[in-house]
Amino acid sequence: MNTLNDYRKIVGDKKINEIINEAKPLKGKYLTHINSTFYGGGVAEILSSLVFLMNDVGIKAEWRLLRGDKNFFNITKSFHNSLQGSDIKLTEKNKKIYEKINYLNSLFIHLEKSDIVIAHDVQVLPLIKFFKKTQPWIWRCHVDISNQNKKLWKYLTGFINLYDNIIISDKNYIKNDINTEQKIIMPSIDPLSDKNKNLSLKKAKAILSDFNIKFNKPIISQISRYDIWKDPVGVVDTFLLIKKKIDCQLILLGNTSIDDPEGDKIYKQVIKKTKNIKDCIVLLNVENNDIVVNALQRMSDVVLQKSLKEGFALTVSEALWKGTPVVGSNVGGIPNQIINGKNGYLVNSIKECAEKTIKILQDNNLRKKMGEYAYEYVKENFLITRHLLDYIKIINF
Repeated sequence: MNTLNDYRKIVGDKKINEIINEAKPLKGKYLTHINSTFYGGGVAEILSSLVFLMNDVGIKAEWRLLRGDKNFFNITKSFHNSLQGSDIKLTEKNKKIYEKINYLNSLFIHLEKSDIVIAHDVQVLPLIKFFKKTQPWIWRCHVDISNQNKKLWKYLTGFINLYDNIIISDKNYIKNDINTEQKIIMPSIDPLSDKNKNLSLKKAKAILSDFNIKFNKPIISQISRYDIWKDPVGVVDTFLLIKKKIDCQLILLGNTSIDDPEGDKIYKQVIKKTKNIKDCIVLLNVENNDIVVNALQRMSDVVLQKSLKEGFALTVSEALWKGTPVVGSNVGGIPNQIINGKNGYLVNSIKECAEKTIKILQDNNLRKKMGEYAYEYVKENFLITRHLLDYIKIINF
């Protein structure tokens, strides 16, 4: 794993020294992160870097996993969807299963040493109810809760109000109907991870050559979990409009996660949709996924993020970091990353998404300028070092 000093060559001595100085009062403190999966999705990806860097600055940070069965994850996925605005049938039976799994996990998650506990997302939210709280607890909510289902929200606030702080990703997610203090930390990417480290175009081409990708045609891609909110079917419809004007190809690269049981269903929908579409390649859980993502984002002429709802979308910053313009939906945390007309475009429909993508593909000079701005904007705002400093400042109470 990388140490904090390894990032000096990217962000400079001043920022690294600031992190070290801010972390001094926390040296030797125990901090526990809890979530529901070690692999798949942005939360696990962030923690994979953040936990090591916290330890590197002297915080005794650890990472615990809540274990659940298929039924539990079906329920929490419905909660996840409902927090983002979908309807839900909130039954007493499902509430009991949800709370029971958290209770059973509390029997073997021991937090006596922890000075701070950070619980990530809805799966682990009720855990706090089953502990005699002797330390500050923070709920880290990674999803878009700007238009949440009111019935579910009323139920969940019973747990939320037990926490000392909530961390959200955007000011639009702030809630006026809870007692808990709310703070904003935007997610980040690790520039030294396999997914984001420097990779030559020659190497990138070699990696992608295994997937029948053509390099004599413009490449459009979307890299996301196969999730209804990422709208992969809408991406295909966008591609069909673009294809009428430009001979290009679409690469959809996605994965599934243990705590997202809908992934296989959405993937099958995409396969059915693209069955007879030329120049459309759909990839799932490829071997050496991170380095393939890196290569595809570098070789893409435009990256799409056509989400319907989006807590943040790390894939936007990943692509921008590689100097690739992004056309993304004007929802959730995406507008924090895309400066309209500078490093990509924000769009509100399939038609607009196609038009803006065509505009970038037809103008090499525009694409180059956007790429240069994109890299610098991510460097200043969305790297793991900034993220680490934000956490240090919040937990330093």
